[in-house]
Amino acid sequence: MTKNLDIPVLKGLFEHKNKSEISFHMPGHKGKYIDEYKVLQENLLSFDVTELDDTDDLYNPKGFLKEALQKLSKERKSMQSIFLTNGSTVGILSSIMALTNINDKILIEEGCHKSVYNAIELNNLNPIILSTKYDENKIPLPTSEDRLLNTLKENPDMRAVVLSRPNYYGLCANIENLSRYCLENNIYLIIDEAHGSHLSYNKNLPKSAMELGASVSINSFHKTLPAFTQTSVLNLSKNLSLYDRKRVLAMVEKLQSSSPSYLMMASIDIARAYIEKNGEDKLKILEKNIEEFSKKIDSLDYISILKDFKGYEYDFTRPILIYENPKELELYLQKNKIYIEMIGENSLVLVSSLMDERKDFDRLYLSLKNFKKTGEKLKTNYNQENLKTISVENGVLVPLSLSEGYTLQENIIPYPPGNIYLKKGDIIKKENIEYLENLISKGIHIYKDFYKDINFIYCKNNWR
Repeated sequence: MTKNLDIPVLKGLFEHKNKSEISFHMPGHKGKYIDEYKVLQENLLSFDVTELDDTDDLYNPKGFLKEALQKLSKERKSMQSIFLTNGSTVGILSSIMALTNINDKILIEEGCHKSVYNAIELNNLNPIILSTKYDENKIPLPTSEDRLLNTLKENPDMRAVVLSRPNYYGLCANIENLSRYCLENNIYLIIDEAHGSHLSYNKNLPKSAMELGASVSINSFHKTLPAFTQTSVLNLSKNLSLYDRKRVLAMVEKLQSSSPSYLMMASIDIARAYIEKNGEDKLKILEKNIEEFSKKIDSLDYISILKDFKGYEYDFTRPILIYENPKELELYLQKNKIYIEMIGENSLVLVSSLMDERKDFDRLYLSLKNFKKTGEKLKTNYNQENLKTISVENGVLVPLSLSEGYTLQENIIPYPPGNIYLKKGDIIKKENIEYLENLISKGIHIYKDFYKDINFIYCKNNWR
């Protein structure tokens, strides 16, 4: 279709489409149509409009957008909700930056999304960062409610708490007592609920942050609902004053595009209507399909499925496969035209949604059943031979293997999930180098937010 056109993005997308038949990754629509999208497709360009007298305005809605936001707020169980067309990132930035002031204390988890660290940097906040604990499969565990409460009691001047719930692996800490404590002590509780847009539609799923009394929650509709990538919503609870709600919404208007896409807003509204109508029934079917898939996995020799969640609540829509060499298995699945969400050190994370069917799980199981270990060593772009430190403007580029003792001038981020492992200002330790080299050897992507070459680390010229 495009072979005579010089359009690399279309070419790349067609090439991927031809290689991928089954998706166990985001976005949640999984490339499958629902009736409402047929209407949108047929009117794609004519629905791509701007703010006119009869098309309303997201930041001052009085017509059909106002009606859509009212329906969204009711469905999200919030006092007020707003469409986000710049992803959950803009919702996280907006809520933190609006509700805190320079030098305020903020409590976060070490493994929170990079947008939380960016908000801290932009607002010059003082973070208290709780270290992440891992299980025997190197899966990050949520911070316990007791640990959070004890930290808050030790820091009565805390302004806000920001947590990811569920985390990338579908694990959730209880926050009911935390929500109550924060409300009683005038602390804002902001929940990055990007992975939890579908919560509340099945009794075996954790409750949503709005139901549990959080001040703010942010949902990525595109992650688990049939919505376009980059579509999210921000939810403000009744626990926030009108003034605070207006502060957050004003910050959204400052940080988000002044011309939010009507196609994306329509996609959010479609996904909201779809889960309201079909969520409970679809999730029951999905739960049954995953249970059957899980039982079949128990018969495999090399691969298992995670069943011990260490007492945390768990989102069953996110099956986690355990295998000693996850990149090997991921590449094997790709050869079988099955793409998954991400790999960890010893795990593969699958993202399922309302759109997945039994045949998808059957196809996945059949591929896993036929998998044979190869023992082939993974090829990477990491090569430290004959590398030397290079002087650059405002610092140095140091080979990763030689970077112990240097101070970072960029964040280092395994992605996905997008959590910052080392942040700007950290001094690199030997164990950090060993950990990163281990991730690289296992095929886990390591991103840096300044110089992109993983062979070099951007540091201050101050080795100690």
